[in-house]
Amino acid sequence: MAIIKYQLDSGRTPEYISDGGYFIIGNDYIGIGSGGGTEMTKSELNTYILSNHSSNPYKVLDRSGVPELTDGEETAMSNSQVTAIVNAWCTARGIS
Repeated sequence: MAIIKYQLDSGRTPEYISDGGYFIIGNDYIGIGSGGGTEMTKSELNTYILSNHSSNPYKVLDRSGVPELTDGEETAMSNSQVTAIVNAWCTARGIS
């Protein structure tokens, strides 16, 4: 199995994807599968996600110093935080 960048087929996940719906960017999805879409290495996935992050930052809710009953503020994640998420996703799926 490999990391695959794919698009939905008539609103459905293609049959060649066994675990999909991650890191959605526009019409592109990331999943695990074989036999279709665009195969990516872990390094290529990190580059792809970080490229998107530079123009559309992933955000995290910052509750440091905020009273418990308020929402806090969203702040942009660092590149290392985003990379850690991608690496953890890959590790959970046995991709090194």
